[in-house]
Amino acid sequence: MRKVYEKIPVWVVYSIAFVFVVVCSFGVLRLNGQTNIWSVDGIAQHYPILEEFYRILRGTAHQSLFGWSWNLGLGADQMTTFAYYVVGDPFSYLIALFPAGKIELGFQLLTILRLYFVGLAFLVFARQMHLKRSGSLISSLIYTFCSYSFYVSFHHPFFLLPMIFFPLLCVAIDKIYHGQSFLWLVAITAIALISNVYFAYLLGLGSLAFAIIRYIDLKRKGELVRSLPRSLGYFVATVVMALMIAAMVLLPNILSMLNSSRSGSSNFANGLKFYPPIYYMKLPNAILNSNGQMYYWVVMGTAGLSLIAMIWSLRHFKRYLMINITFLLIAVALLLPQFAAIMNVMSTPSNRWVMLTQLLFALVSGLFIDHLQELDLADFKWFVWGTVILLALVWLGNGFSFDLSTHHLIMYGIYLMTLVVVGYGILGGLKGARMKYALLAMVIVNTASAGISFYSTDYSPSANSELSRGVATHWTSAFYDYANRYLAKHDRSFYRTATTTDYYSMGSAGNNIPMLLNMHSISSYFSVQSGTVNKFNQTLRNSENTMNNPTRNVDNRTTMSSLLNVKYLFARADEVGQSKIPYGFKIVKSRRGKVLLFHNKLVYGLDNNSGTVIYRNPYALPLAYTQTAQLNNSAYHKLSAPNKEQALLDGALTSQKASGVKTVKAATTAKTVPYTVQMRSLPITTLGQAGVYRLTHNTTASLVRNPTFSNVMSPVKDAQYRDYAQLQHPSNSIVRLLEENRSIVAANNAKNQHGLKEMTSDDLGQNAYYTITLKNPSAYQNSELYIEFDGIKTRFPSTKTRLSYRARRAMLANVPFSKGQKLRYWRYYLNHGYFKSYAILVRTMNKRASVQQLGINNMSDYEKKGSALLNLGYSTKARTHIHLAFYRANQISFKHVRIIAVPFGQSYKQKTARLQKQSLGQLKVTNDQVTGTSNNRQASVLTTSIPYSKGWQLTVDGKPTATQKVNVGFVGAKIPAGNHQIRLTYQTPGLKVGRLVSAIGITAFLIGLLITLGLAVIRKQRK
Repeated sequence: MRKVYEKIPVWVVYSIAFVFVVVCSFGVLRLNGQTNIWSVDGIAQHYPILEEFYRILRGTAHQSLFGWSWNLGLGADQMTTFAYYVVGDPFSYLIALFPAGKIELGFQLLTILRLYFVGLAFLVFARQMHLKRSGSLISSLIYTFCSYSFYVSFHHPFFLLPMIFFPLLCVAIDKIYHGQSFLWLVAITAIALISNVYFAYLLGLGSLAFAIIRYIDLKRKGELVRSLPRSLGYFVATVVMALMIAAMVLLPNILSMLNSSRSGSSNFANGLKFYPPIYYMKLPNAILNSNGQMYYWVVMGTAGLSLIAMIWSLRHFKRYLMINITFLLIAVALLLPQFAAIMNVMSTPSNRWVMLTQLLFALVSGLFIDHLQELDLADFKWFVWGTVILLALVWLGNGFSFDLSTHHLIMYGIYLMTLVVVGYGILGGLKGARMKYALLAMVIVNTASAGISFYSTDYSPSANSELSRGVATHWTSAFYDYANRYLAKHDRSFYRTATTTDYYSMGSAGNNIPMLLNMHSISSYFSVQSGTVNKFNQTLRNSENTMNNPTRNVDNRTTMSSLLNVKYLFARADEVGQSKIPYGFKIVKSRRGKVLLFHNKLVYGLDNNSGTVIYRNPYALPLAYTQTAQLNNSAYHKLSAPNKEQALLDGALTSQKASGVKTVKAATTAKTVPYTVQMRSLPITTLGQAGVYRLTHNTTASLVRNPTFSNVMSPVKDAQYRDYAQLQHPSNSIVRLLEENRSIVAANNAKNQHGLKEMTSDDLGQNAYYTITLKNPSAYQNSELYIEFDGIKTRFPSTKTRLSYRARRAMLANVPFSKGQKLRYWRYYLNHGYFKSYAILVRTMNKRASVQQLGINNMSDYEKKGSALLNLGYSTKARTHIHLAFYRANQISFKHVRIIAVPFGQSYKQKTARLQKQSLGQLKVTNDQVTGTSNNRQASVLTTSIPYSKGWQLTVDGKPTATQKVNVGFVGAKIPAGNHQIRLTYQTPGLKVGRLVSAIGITAFLIGLLITLGLAVIRKQRK
């Protein structure tokens, strides 16, 4: 049997083991009727992108991969937008082989196929590192089925690509040091550059680190064949040639990223000098586990055998010097958010780079297996002490407790069993092949168990976030309850759409399903977004703006919607009259005058449980029109955001002054509304109120008196509740608490005397809520109302402060607060930190809005908010009160809080009607072209809502004409007086040059390959 096994190629044995682990892990999803499509980014980003890519490949999308698409938000380059996801992923092209109704299945199978190639790539690396058969097999399984691989398989499947490329890059680098051809490195580097610019950056740094470490290691061992100068020459040649080969895709992508919303906008390392304490406390447990709460993308969990191998390597420090130095450098790097930010393209402190460490973990595991026969009792003592230290750190990091999730305990159990097997082997119970087979079995159990921990609902609540089979396919057609089909049938003009803010409640910053339905939604959710569109939204202070989705639904603001050509708005059927509907939008009715209701299409776990109605905007501006006036730039930038928004109806804001076009100063439209503010939830300041609190929170006290808390309590009631709660002679602590609360109220009222300046909490940590009362509210009827927060500063309670709040509440309620309870609350508060995130909720007349500050643990869209402008909606009625509440922070202060009213009526109608008449005549919009005619008596400014890009080229009567930015973020130009033919044509910036450079690079590569093969033939003949 052993001889038969030895004859089977390692990759075949790996394949058999791979199938077993996949059946155990992914099979759990199948058993539960689920897919690996995540209910957040999976359905919002990855699946719609793959389906659209499928249509492009099959020719059913009527959209080229290289060109402009109007279905990517306001419009964007198809290739550079999709490049982060599918363009450079060779596996994604295989989706074209599946039937149209089996894209869901294709999504899952391609994920498994990528995972399979992760292991094959490592086997190539293992061979280059001269690992033996057993070491190669076991380490390939450890590398393939690490926690990172499982995590990204059902969150971000294309993140498996760097796990394939990195071992191959390291192999190619090692070949150069051993005197072999550098063309291997050229080919793999070019593929990595094409696959994803972000991954190329990460892999480039990882490869540089490997090249340095491997050179020193080979130099120490005397195994270096090529000298350093020659090797460096080959590395330089590799970079140049690979860049040339990849230029066709790489150059447009780099140009796009340099002009994207992320370029220069992120706060380096989220402003962190060190991570929050909870991060460091959870690091020890992350070595073997990663399926629980994840902090800063540390998905590091590996097999128990890897940990034993690491301890063994450290025990033989000099023998494996460079490996051990690398371990120490990794440990230090994990402590520093600055390092994570550098590895994450100088942005957020996301530790995605730990995927690269899995190669080292697997390598040292293979070396350990290959040297099993050398183990002795001293090694085992190190294993035991290393285990004791790890468990002690886990105990400390978990708040002096082993109260871990069930599966974490199972993983430690498997680790200890692996340690027992190793110990038994050292003591003579297992020798040679038998011990290797036993450890292979343990690794298979370990990896299968790790997969089950991610995919089984019995062990991981995150498994519930995977969509059931058929859901993704159904939702991509029923997203609008088929209301989109009505519009497609009844309106064949070019228009854009939006949804009300509360149409769907999702955990992501947007959704790309509208892209599949040809609805030209202004919202889009991609990693690479237009920087100029982002700037436009920031200039007008769109509260929904994020880097991944700059526009979203523009907070349903009236003028912004019209400026962006939003003709239709989808809304929930159950919130008609409650949602923020912009001015002038009329609900679409049937010919009989009844509201068109599109009944809810049931989509398990995703539909809005309501149905859909459509609103039509008669004031939507065309995609391209002319403005006969331009705004004075300096005057414009002094305006408030609401006035800037309205000013764009009076004239175009040009980046370069258009000669011959009159310049105007926009009039201010918005009005500042005077108001008063009152704290509505007064803290406990009297003994009667304290009595109500005690009777309510102390379950041993009598509740038959039905106590009711009131901010204003009569002396009789106050005395009555004081007596009920036995507070006739309160303790000094209670007296002190009431005095402090009275001081808080007095100080807060004084600060807010002339406008809202501070929102605070009481001495029990209970946040107050506030009511703003508008003066002369009838003067602001028929207006869109805004609340503007400027100079936002926050204060958050520390863990110590939160514990003191809990102690005071117990004291006031007259309930015990033991040291044991204090310890439990301490653990809870550590595990439920605020990470400097907060929310301000605003409500008025059924309209709700909020300021959401993402925490410093957010790795995608964190931006510190110093101000916010919230749209409270349009109303024909007078609004008297605005209610505010805040959460997580215990104090928020402001430089100013303004209420702003923007009136809408005849003036707005006249301005939009004028601009609609100035639309380009015979306007025609196709994928890469916009054409029309202009006919003005005077020079004008071509004004569009086409996101600005140098790829848009303008001709006027066939003559090339320079374009410029108008309205901050869009394509525009000066148009002479008279009748003219206007033609805007798009070509991906950098694509033409990139094609030429790629052709030269590929030619050079082929010539080099022919020379290499020729020399190999000559050498063979000489032998």
